Amino acid sequence: MSTAQQRLDGVRAQIDEVLKKGQRTRKGDRELQRAELASLRMLEAEYIKQLSRESAGKAGRSRTVRLYHGGKGI
Repeated sequence: MSTAQQRLDGVRAQIDEVLKKGQRTRKGDRELQRAELASLRMLEAEYIKQLSRESAGKAGRSRTVRLYHGGKGI
């Protein structure tokens, strides 16, 4: 399993925990605040991109797209 896959699994576990247990938990005078859901979603998207790049690289094809200006002024 790749590092990106391990990180993606961890982020998804944290997202599930936030959804099940909430953003904050308070017991007595102690408080636990989990990572922001929006931040976790951004990390999830980034790791998904990394995994797709890794799988494209293993398949022998490049996902690089080059756009060239056709010489016309904008």
